[in-house]
Amino acid sequence: MVSIHNLSSSKLICLRIAGLHLLNKPKVQYPLVPNKYAAQPVPSLEEWNQLWAAWDAVTLEMIPEEELLEKPIKLRNACIFYLGHIPTFMDIHLTRATKGKPTEPSSYPSIFERGIDPDVDDPEQCHSHSEIPDSWPPAPEILDFQSRVRVRVNKLYASGQAINDRAVSRALWLSYEHEVMHLETLLYMLIQSEKTMAPPTTVMPDFEALAVQARQGAVENQWFDIPAQEVEIGIEDPDDNSGPEHFFGWDNEKPKRTVRVSAFKAQGRPITNGEYAKYMEEKNIDALPASWQTLPHANGAETNGHASGLSSSFLQGKAVRTVYGPISLKLALDWPVCASYDEIAGCARWMGGRIPTMEEARSIYRHVDEAKTLQAHESLGANIPAVNAHLVNDGVEESPPSKTSPWSSTGPNPSDLFVDLLGANVGFRHWHPMPVSQNGNKLAGQSEMGGVWEWTSSVLSKHEGFEAMPLYPGYTGQGLVMSMLNPVLTYLAADFFDDKHNVVLGGSWATHPRIAGRKSFVNWYQRNYPFVWAGARMVRDA
Repeated sequence: MVSIHNLSSSKLICLRIAGLHLLNKPKVQYPLVPNKYAAQPVPSLEEWNQLWAAWDAVTLEMIPEEELLEKPIKLRNACIFYLGHIPTFMDIHLTRATKGKPTEPSSYPSIFERGIDPDVDDPEQCHSHSEIPDSWPPAPEILDFQSRVRVRVNKLYASGQAINDRAVSRALWLSYEHEVMHLETLLYMLIQSEKTMAPPTTVMPDFEALAVQARQGAVENQWFDIPAQEVEIGIEDPDDNSGPEHFFGWDNEKPKRTVRVSAFKAQGRPITNGEYAKYMEEKNIDALPASWQTLPHANGAETNGHASGLSSSFLQGKAVRTVYGPISLKLALDWPVCASYDEIAGCARWMGGRIPTMEEARSIYRHVDEAKTLQAHESLGANIPAVNAHLVNDGVEESPPSKTSPWSSTGPNPSDLFVDLLGANVGFRHWHPMPVSQNGNKLAGQSEMGGVWEWTSSVLSKHEGFEAMPLYPGYTGQGLVMSMLNPVLTYLAADFFDDKHNVVLGGSWATHPRIAGRKSFVNWYQRNYPFVWAGARMVRDA
């Protein structure tokens, strides 16, 4: 593997001898409460260092050197492209924001500025992208370039420009979240490769014991009434950087708007691998989700884990992909299924439901948030002596103190835009999905799908007031873009408003909390794209 850097190691902190799996402290570990994971609109230098540690752990310790030029997913560039794309993209935006000079080699934007995302049905149809060279620059050269771009970032924080110049602040935020998103892209590529190394400083979980506990704790997936309500969607974030300090958002998050959502019913948890397997067996479907694979022998294949009514002949030889290698499907029947929208929508129809719209999913999240807030207030009230209750807002500290302290009046309150992710399988809490069958008696909120994104039935489209972002007009829709190599404005077509992409919400086990927890964030994938780490819950009309 590429051993260019020695990352700081961390040790195992706990062993559960009779428990489900080994707990460890990996190099990637993010906080899960808003005033920690999104303390300020601009990521701190400490946050950058955490992200770089995660990026380096994946790129330098999970990809064997000989695999850098391979394409685990044929619809994507080779892995080495992403090593150059991340620092090149950031350098382009920092150069524009600071009106400075690009980091050498200045030729990198011609091959690393933009990747490929071809049409699944017709891979010859692809949006505008950087040229693909006959041969990529050597990895050590790319990593040297990356180091110098990171030094550039450090200097912006040291000078104060990162915080005091809002144009630079926005460029840093955009580059940070861009790297966060591509870290997940790279991981879902690597999981398709048999050559991928296990994540450093972690140990392979005891998947068999985890499956046994999941089976013992499984409950019925209940239906919950979601009331008719108005739901706020989006974020206020002027592209001209005017107004008071505020959090940033991508073009498809803006403007902030209110929608009326009718009453409906929703199941508590997402569809599981076991339920999807039952659908496949009953419907005689042979094509496996890309998150599965066939193997003559998979880790744990001989276990007596529960079969949920599935025949042994169906389960035999089927495995689920993980960063630790394939594990028997028997051991992951309680995990949320990861599949394309088209695949899961078919399963939902067979099970008697449908996939929620984007607005319905947001309505579910609001309903869950309100219930959590009410529960927190009731818990707080029960712990405050009645004689002092009237003093709580006049300087008397709660007993016990709340998990998050009031935010400074000089800046935006993270809790207004971000959700509490304690208990959610995001931000590398686990390096794989987790069982959800035990959660059928409660309604899953944002990013509480067991470590997968949540598909919606809403087609990605221009909503009223949508405008392509000047800083990165090619992100979602159409606009004008200025190339670093050619200062002539070039028109870009609306790449993703093609009626082939659907909105997904929440986050996966590999999604950074700043994205998984932001109430306004919108992601999207082609409906038939098989490699996405997304699942779905069922809803039905009231």
